[in-house]
Amino acid sequence: MFEDWTRSLDEGYGIDVIYLDYRKAFDTVAHQRLIKKLQQIGFGGNLIKWLSSFLTDRSMRVTINGSRSSWVNVLSGVPQGSVLGPLLFLLFVNDLPDWIKTNIRMFADDTKIWTRISGVNDSEALQQDLDSLSRWSEV
Repeated sequence: MFEDWTRSLDEGYGIDVIYLDYRKAFDTVAHQRLIKKLQQIGFGGNLIKWLSSFLTDRSMRVTINGSRSSWVNVLSGVPQGSVLGPLLFLLFVNDLPDWIKTNIRMFADDTKIWTRISGVNDSEALQQDLDSLSRWSEV
């Protein structure tokens, strides 16, 4: 990515970059949407049943200095601090690059989209990708 940016700058072009960080991304993954996406990419049978069981009917509470909150049901999100949580999140966002026509790099819940600017159309393409990301988030 940095090599692409440096090459473009060395060639006299500009670069537009948009940095995105989905707020509380791991906590807002809808369980049923995640299960549906997993099925769409080929997960099935007992594995889907096991993952559904892992995600649903969970509860949590917070402990601070020995004081504990009441138990509450967890309605969304992937369990953080687990091995499966980050993997499930990555599978959940795996289709995001399909919505982008310019350049994209992702790391966990951090996403960068960018393009080399050689004309007005380049900026417009980046804006279209930002609009696409917004639509992806709504879907």
